[in-house]
Amino acid sequence: MTSQHMDLGDMLAEINGEEDGARAHLAACADCRAETDGWAAVADGVSFLAASIRVPTRAIPESAPAARRRRRAPGRRTLIAAVSAAALVASVLVIVLPGQSRLTRPVHTRWQAARALPQHPVTATPAAADTWRLASYLVTGWQRSTEGLSAVYLTCPAAGTCYVIGDSTTSASGVPDLNTLYVSTTEGISWSALRVPSGLSFTTPLSCATVTDCATGGIYFGQPVFADTSDGGHSWTIDALPAGSGTIFQLGCPTASTCSGLLATEIAPGPGWLPGWFDYGGVTFLRTTDAGRQFAISKFPAGQVMQTLSCPTASDCVAIGVSTADVGYNKIPGRGGFVEITTDGGATWTPGRLAADFSPGFAPQLDCPDTRHCFMNGSTNLRQQNAFAASADGGRTWTQRQLPQDLPGAEPSAFSCPTDSTCYVTGEYSRGGNAGGAMLLATSNGGANWRPAKVPAGWWANGFPEIGPIQCPQVDMCVALGASFQGTSSTPIFILGSAP
Repeated sequence: MTSQHMDLGDMLAEINGEEDGARAHLAACADCRAETDGWAAVADGVSFLAASIRVPTRAIPESAPAARRRRRAPGRRTLIAAVSAAALVASVLVIVLPGQSRLTRPVHTRWQAARALPQHPVTATPAAADTWRLASYLVTGWQRSTEGLSAVYLTCPAAGTCYVIGDSTTSASGVPDLNTLYVSTTEGISWSALRVPSGLSFTTPLSCATVTDCATGGIYFGQPVFADTSDGGHSWTIDALPAGSGTIFQLGCPTASTCSGLLATEIAPGPGWLPGWFDYGGVTFLRTTDAGRQFAISKFPAGQVMQTLSCPTASDCVAIGVSTADVGYNKIPGRGGFVEITTDGGATWTPGRLAADFSPGFAPQLDCPDTRHCFMNGSTNLRQQNAFAASADGGRTWTQRQLPQDLPGAEPSAFSCPTDSTCYVTGEYSRGGNAGGAMLLATSNGGANWRPAKVPAGWWANGFPEIGPIQCPQVDMCVALGASFQGTSSTPIFILGSAP
């Protein structure tokens, strides 16, 4: 007599929203529930032991996928064996290499409710509309003893709505595991946790065409993927990238269906004095016009390795990069760099020209609020990301913008430009030794002049040496994250303007 037990692949497919019936089967089969619970405990134990396994420096470790589903439902012994094997395999670290391709069809996850997080008291201080204030903390106890940013990526597609991707790594020297997602619809005052599909780690910030239509690059059970949501992260569609194409590390989605990004086949840790940063090699241009169902991949000119990208429309993009000689372990890009502009969705590229003695540096960021105006940070001394530049012709030519002279050692860490003339910059400055502090700057004339903002008092001593990611969906309405490099267990949220 043939058993009616499903195999593990069918159950996982159902849990991920691909098939019908597995949940009902588990509910009706006490033995199956006991077996899966038992092997889940074994997997947790093996995962704990596997955490000490050392992998090659240039590799990105990820969890291996569960067993593939089969066409025929096997007998009960096969189910036990499948669960046993999956429990062990899922706990072994594998290396992502070019050419791997396991996901052969899209994965659609079911809708999951967000879980409201407890609000931690913040001393309320009356603030004018143009004053920054501490809004909340995200999230006490979510990470401990981890070097780097607890909250890594911030995306605010509209006033009042923000998403944060966080690092759940608990080892100070571990590879980042960006598999936590939080949302606020109160401009950072309160937060909820969204369910991230099992096996998915993010490799880019969310890029959102609307408050609910967002996409991201990721790794799904060790395989590079494109993931998108149309309901604000409550459910996801996960699509495999073409085999051997690499991992998405930059993504921009000006519409719900059209996204452009940068792929890398080589990813290595950046300079040792910059924890959590990576160098990217083998970079190509990725484009989809149907929300990830199909992809077009094209190359940049020989000798150029693009590091950042901004796409104000579905067909217009600007890319900034360095030479292939400036990518590698603990290397600092030399003077100069490359700019490439496309107005036809990556079919052709036209070179631009950076300002004299201006380099993209080791951590360039680019923001083009429209097709004519672009802003970027960069370097002038090869050691600090200490400069800012603007373009008024779509990235073809650039002018360096001086930062305030009364802030020596200023190092912008992030910026956001909601209009063609208004930008907000975060970072830190140094006066030598331990003197200095967090930095907040604003300009209303494209960087020709800057005005410093007062940093909320009392937070420097709590282990937050600078302000990091910032998003400004409109003028005088911004959200920023306090950056922590001392293993603190929460991330402060700062806001400019009044919450709705």
